[in-house]
Amino acid sequence: MKASEAPTIQSPTWNEYRNRVIAAIADVENLMRQLNKGINSEVLAEEVAERLGMEIDTPAAYEALLKLVRATRPIAREGLRRISEQHSGQFLLAL
Repeated sequence: MKASEAPTIQSPTWNEYRNRVIAAIADVENLMRQLNKGINSEVLAEEVAERLGMEIDTPAAYEALLKLVRATRPIAREGLRRISEQHSGQFLLAL
């Protein structure tokens, strides 16, 4: 899929797309945590696009993805925190 063709908030598939982005963010965040490294939002957006098999084809599409990544990153982090708490600070990395 091209980034310019990604669902928008008015699309019936928006929630599914947003959830896939959150899951991809969580995967990358978890990997970075295990490597004891940080990642900025711009690189994270590129990693999310790669994990979703998305081609970033226009600057506007990149900006839209970047905004979505920035908006949903706290949601992904909260999910990771809850999982970590439930498993006493340990959980598996699914690659």
